[in-house]
Amino acid sequence: MASDHDKVLTNDKIKPIIQSRNFFSNLRVLGFVQDPLKKAVLSLKSRRATLADCFLSLAKLAATLKKLPKSLNPAFRSHCIKVINERFDEFDDDILICILGNGNR
Repeated sequence: MASDHDKVLTNDKIKPIIQSRNFFSNLRVLGFVQDPLKKAVLSLKSRRATLADCFLSLAKLAATLKKLPKSLNPAFRSHCIKVINERFDEFDDDILICILGNGNR
């Protein structure tokens, strides 16, 4: 593809990236994850966002990542799972669980 558009692709650093066999696979993964991530960010930017909203957004992102095929960019998937697990660990606090469970805002 890059060789078909030599006049458009003038940056020699970009051509090998596009020609790599993982490029379009990586774009597919990014597109799959981008929509729920965008929704989470917009939800959390709200002035009325709560810890419950944060937790729910994190859970939705985790569910989206779980749907990704394990063979599709395993390094990216693994990194995301690690980060999400670290964030879930931050919620593992009895005080936060009581607050979230009682619906206090």
